[in-house]
Amino acid sequence: MLKPSTLSVALSLVLLTGCVTTKPDPEPWSADKPLIVQSLQDVHVGNAKLQDKLDLLDQRILDLERANAEQQTKIAMLEASVEKNKKSSVKQANKRKPKRKKSLNKRLDALSATLAPVPTLAIKAKPVSVAKTNTSLTVNSNDEKNAYTAAYLALKSGRYDESSAGFVKVIKAHPKGEYTDQAYYWLGESLVALLRNEEALESFTVVANQYPKSSKHAAALLRMASVYKNMKYFEQAKKTLQRVINVYPDGRTAERARAELKLLPQPSEVKK
Repeated sequence: MLKPSTLSVALSLVLLTGCVTTKPDPEPWSADKPLIVQSLQDVHVGNAKLQDKLDLLDQRILDLERANAEQQTKIAMLEASVEKNKKSSVKQANKRKPKRKKSLNKRLDALSATLAPVPTLAIKAKPVSVAKTNTSLTVNSNDEKNAYTAAYLALKSGRYDESSAGFVKVIKAHPKGEYTDQAYYWLGESLVALLRNEEALESFTVVANQYPKSSKHAAALLRMASVYKNMKYFEQAKKTLQRVINVYPDGRTAERARAELKLLPQPSEVKK
């Protein structure tokens, strides 16, 4: 029978032997360590590539924003240039338009002062026996007719300075006379012959605007368009010819206006 101390020693030896002969289990993550490390490296590389792409996109966004800013600046400059050119064109157009600041009487006075005086060749009126109450009216009418006839004959003879002065005299002496509208028209024709287009245009305009029932109304409109064309105011000429067609839609007057419209240069053909 073993002694208690001997028994304790024996048990200790058995336990120690068991500890020595039993191998410990390997750690469970050790076998996966290389795979985990590789995965971490791949993630790091992927993150680096993504960062490069983000940096590239940021750079592209900056470039686009810079280009957009430049485009906006150019657009603003172009708009300012267009507005400036528009204002300049309006000023030039206003300069080209015939001035009508003076009253009609003052313009007639100025025109009369620059024209040759009418020689004393007026046709004498034949004596007419009328009642005393109508004597002054008849004399006044004869004076107008004689003055008008003299100016008209001067025009037909090519004496345009004389005819211009004569028609001005008729208009001033008989502003509401029987021949006033025709005097304005033939004054315009006389001035056209003298190459005084702006003043001629004013005369034709008076007939066109103040004498719609005149026998010279249609002719005045056509001559207005012709003078505008000579002065290279093609837009005004076009509007005037269209006015002729609107007022006289049928007949030879409209046909002539349509023919003249076709002869006007197109906007692309007009030299700026």
